[in-house]
Amino acid sequence: MHILVVSQYFWPENFRINDITRLLVENGHRVSVITGIPNYPDGTFFSGYGFFKKRREAFNGAEIIRIPLLPRGNGNGIRLALNYLSFMISGLIYSPFTKLDKYDIIFVYEPSPITVAIPAILLKKNKKNTNGLLCFGFMARKHLGCWCYKIRKDSLVG
Repeated sequence: MHILVVSQYFWPENFRINDITRLLVENGHRVSVITGIPNYPDGTFFSGYGFFKKRREAFNGAEIIRIPLLPRGNGNGIRLALNYLSFMISGLIYSPFTKLDKYDIIFVYEPSPITVAIPAILLKKNKKNTNGLLCFGFMARKHLGCWCYKIRKDSLVG
């Protein structure tokens, strides 16, 4: 099964989605990840990363596609809001052109605002994978929760 993960945060940032992705690959699934340029928690791009550096790489067998975003800075106020919005806007612009093969499930990992899901909804509506599901993963304390929806082409969301 080909699983597309959409998450603003991913390796080398330290989030549970890294472990989830590793387990999915270990269990025989093909995993692709659309994510931003790593900048959490310091608010600056990690060494070796930037708008035009390391746009595609691999992690534990998963394909990573990085889309541009504005770094979060000190993590409060306008900079943080721009960080979230820039991921959403870049996802809307770049995601349809990622040249990914057909995938079966889109898994949205959102420890941050719902804006992470908007590019995934667009991908689900525009790609030719009508049998797939759109799943939302979230953290509640130390537990991962998940909701899955089958998206109809004639609806806004589900």
